[in-house]
Amino acid sequence: MLSAALPFGLSLARAASSGQWREDLTAVRDLGLVAIGVGGGLSTPLSQALSLLPLGSLTFRTALVSALALALASRLLYAQVRRLLLEAARPSPLPGRSLWRRLRLGGAALAAPAAAGAASAAPGAAASPRLASVLAAIAVLTAALSPTWQREATVGGGAMLATCAALVTLALASVCAERARHAGRAWIGLGALLGATFAESPPAALAALAGSCAIVVARRGLAAERPAADGAPGEPSAPAAGPPRRMLVAAAAAGALTAALLLAPLALRPFAPRAWADIGHALSAGSLAALDVASARTTALAAWSREIGLVSLLIAAAGMAIALARPRARWLAAPFLALLALDTLLPARAAGVLSADPLTPLRSLAVAAIAAGSALGAHAAVRALLATRVPFARSGAVLLVVFQLTLVALTSEEAGFAADRSEQTAAEVWTDEAYGSLEPRSAILVRSPAIAWRIFAARVTRGERPDVLVIPIPLLDRGQVAASLLASERKLTPLLRDLALVGEPSEFALSTLADARPLVLELDPRWSKRLLNHLNVAGIWLEYAPQPLGASDRKLATAQSVVPLRRVLDALSAATVPDSSTASVLASTLRGQSNFVSLLGQRVVAQSYMDRLGELAARDPLVFGGPNRRALTGIRQAFIARRPVRRR
Repeated sequence: MLSAALPFGLSLARAASSGQWREDLTAVRDLGLVAIGVGGGLSTPLSQALSLLPLGSLTFRTALVSALALALASRLLYAQVRRLLLEAARPSPLPGRSLWRRLRLGGAALAAPAAAGAASAAPGAAASPRLASVLAAIAVLTAALSPTWQREATVGGGAMLATCAALVTLALASVCAERARHAGRAWIGLGALLGATFAESPPAALAALAGSCAIVVARRGLAAERPAADGAPGEPSAPAAGPPRRMLVAAAAAGALTAALLLAPLALRPFAPRAWADIGHALSAGSLAALDVASARTTALAAWSREIGLVSLLIAAAGMAIALARPRARWLAAPFLALLALDTLLPARAAGVLSADPLTPLRSLAVAAIAAGSALGAHAAVRALLATRVPFARSGAVLLVVFQLTLVALTSEEAGFAADRSEQTAAEVWTDEAYGSLEPRSAILVRSPAIAWRIFAARVTRGERPDVLVIPIPLLDRGQVAASLLASERKLTPLLRDLALVGEPSEFALSTLADARPLVLELDPRWSKRLLNHLNVAGIWLEYAPQPLGASDRKLATAQSVVPLRRVLDALSAATVPDSSTASVLASTLRGQSNFVSLLGQRVVAQSYMDRLGELAARDPLVFGGPNRRALTGIRQAFIARRPVRRR
């Protein structure tokens, strides 16, 4: 109960109560019912169901789905690790392969006493359920309180639901492997669970399938060794009984049918009469993760060391080796080894600032496997120490268990710094200043995919500003985005034609749209000087005027644009945990505005934006801007003055 309640309570206390950049794409998919790639087959109906609860904000209700999935995953992992510890502690009645060879050569009289003596001389032969329960709970807390699990359990649509579905599949696979030919309904249920896991996350389904196959193969190997150990010398062993072929066919059919039913809404949503957006079916979370500079690719070993620690990795390696040497525990440890191998072959990216990698469920399952291996190693060390009968052996065993508990405290502390979203409100402040404060019937020309999803998520979760026309440039070639925008505003015809033909707007197209609606946009450094003469700094955005502007027009607007930027900076500094996502977006905005005013020759104004960027970098260690030293101010101004200006 502790291993499930404590992670759930901490994730619930750290859950996001306001909008987060990390969950924008999944919020549009689960709450806005927009077809986005393959996935979300389980999170979408659960998010829709929990959104009806009169509890907190809509963002918090979707995060509650991930927190409940964390509790269920912790309970399942506890049962699997506890059984693994108990099976690894029991003496094996099976002789080794060398002994079997000796039996076949006629040395049964010598091999049997040797095997019995080895089994009786095994240190700590008696399994302790109390010790197994304590170490299993510590292993579960190590995984459930790790940064990866807590980061995914505090936002809606995270990888925690896919991780939970994979663990449920592995638990049912162990039942099917034990009962083999007498588990007809269980095999069909296993196929259905695999299909549901695929509908939620294809990488998680791959992990569940690999773990299930490892369980079945290892269990059949154990069943093949038992008749060989009990049979007469020289007699061939009977083949292990497996499930009938009709059960496997029924399980495959159940999996395909379940996946088709859960993924059918993704194919039908674009044809719904009330669908507010159709961005096609080729877009997924991976398209946004590829544009996230913070989600760097890393090796699995480096990620495991950062999540669990090097000491726990060494203990886990020893524990897995011990489990492989015990035939009773080998088939229970096989799925964890398969998960580690899969994460090594398909390593997920590091924790992204604006998105999550689709392979994150593999990393979460690998962390659980390492925690199970660490519990195996600690369990073997404690039992061996208790069996030595040396002075203070019991005290030493207690210290080993307490040492395992300190590793939980270390991972939990790091997770509290990396995954606490309860006080991160900078994203909502940014949304208020960038989206909520626009003039009526404004138009936004968005170039960044992250900002486009933030605006779409604010419209879905808060019902905010349906009068604003959002023109996402990266999504214009997907689905029916361009057609739906053209139906909303006929003045978009020149702009859409220019973007489709040459990839950048013309002065006539932007002026035509600016005459119909107030137009704000993000800076594109490829634009000509003629387009830049129409721009003016307007807070977080750049405002496009139908006519060219002069220096006097920009001077007053530049002074007024400091107010919304200052509000976002204050929200970033007020948070206890740094909000790297908002800081990264704001840093990009400051660089763009600095480049814009520097291209127009306003070096002092450009220097003021770089100073604010340096102030932002001093508050958040993950944001790197210009240096803060005043001695380098003149050097930067000279560099800006010598920067060439592109003319047409």
